[in-house]
Amino acid sequence: MKFFIISHGHPEITKGGGELAAYSHYKGLLKEGHEAYFLARAPEKYLHLGTQIIAFRPREYLFPAAPDLFNLFSHIDLGEDSPLITLLKELKPDVVHFHHYFYIGVDAIYAIKRSFPDTKIVMTLHEYIAICLHNGQMIKPDFSLCYKYSPRDCNECFPQFSPENIFLREMYIKNMFGYVDLFISPSHFLKSRYVEWGIPQEKIVVLENGLPEGERVPPRPAKGVRGRFAYFGQINPYKGVDFLIETFSLLPRSIKQKVKLEIYGTWHPDQSFKERVEKLIKRNRDVVRYHGPYENSELGSLMYNIDWVIMGSIWWENSPLVIQEAFKYGRPVICPDIGGMVEKVKHGYGGLNYRARDHVSLTDLIADIVEGKYDYEDILAKMPSYKPLKQFVREYLDLVAT
Repeated sequence: MKFFIISHGHPEITKGGGELAAYSHYKGLLKEGHEAYFLARAPEKYLHLGTQIIAFRPREYLFPAAPDLFNLFSHIDLGEDSPLITLLKELKPDVVHFHHYFYIGVDAIYAIKRSFPDTKIVMTLHEYIAICLHNGQMIKPDFSLCYKYSPRDCNECFPQFSPENIFLREMYIKNMFGYVDLFISPSHFLKSRYVEWGIPQEKIVVLENGLPEGERVPPRPAKGVRGRFAYFGQINPYKGVDFLIETFSLLPRSIKQKVKLEIYGTWHPDQSFKERVEKLIKRNRDVVRYHGPYENSELGSLMYNIDWVIMGSIWWENSPLVIQEAFKYGRPVICPDIGGMVEKVKHGYGGLNYRARDHVSLTDLIADIVEGKYDYEDILAKMPSYKPLKQFVREYLDLVAT
């Protein structure tokens, strides 16, 4: 079969779990002998002036786009003679697969179906932008959790948009989503939110993202305390890195002397947020260290030197890739007890949970770990397996072939 994968980013340009999942999907199809192509959004500096699609490398293309959170319109031409439609006419894919719909625009779904009515359109959902105007996080502007969509509630969060306009946005997106043949959700939690919003349950299947194959690394040589924790991922206001640092700062001295928080990741563009987190790191340099960005190829060696992967996310999450990566390399995960995180990590099985956003809950958990109240080897033994890319591709092909 022939596949055309559309992603909201290329992992060599923007590093995020969704981008990596999309690119691994594309690479996995190629490895299994299928013909596949990859189109990703990139900042305009990567494209030639005035161009809408450029070749990045063989089989891979880039397109420019600006965020349009409310309308979710495409910023490239979608006419019959447009570069995108012309490219698809040349490639003739059997399946066009959207990994996200943010930058490409939901109108691109209709444009592709209009020009290629027999081509199957599949979409992997990565978060909640169709449902939530707050960057798709389903948290309110005061950062409290949002439990359910309604135009009136959204208007209270974003008074610049009337409830009527928010409702019309909903109807427009649902109309465009009507041209999707199959939705894929990496978690049951994400599926439940979209079903509650209005996508027919039978049109969404749950399929965890796949990862390139790899081997577990042995536990870090340690005498006694398993007190080395590490955060991996983007450092932005929703991931709770500031929450983690604050929590470690609140640990009793006797516990703090036995732990370290290692931070690996890239910074969010928000300069004020970066400055605030940098100050927190500096004030807590006895227990917190920032190592800078990392490449995914480094993860095995980086995880060898730590005991736990820790998450501080203050939003629901969907299916964080870092959880699968931790399982792949054999490191238990400590994460909040909400959303897709608690679906993947159950207390004692794959890691440990704490009450989301609760400093006291997490400090108590860290103290219990340091004091030996959890059997590290037992947690490792009960760790779920990750989904190898080859298995993901096989299950994916079964879905799209029906």
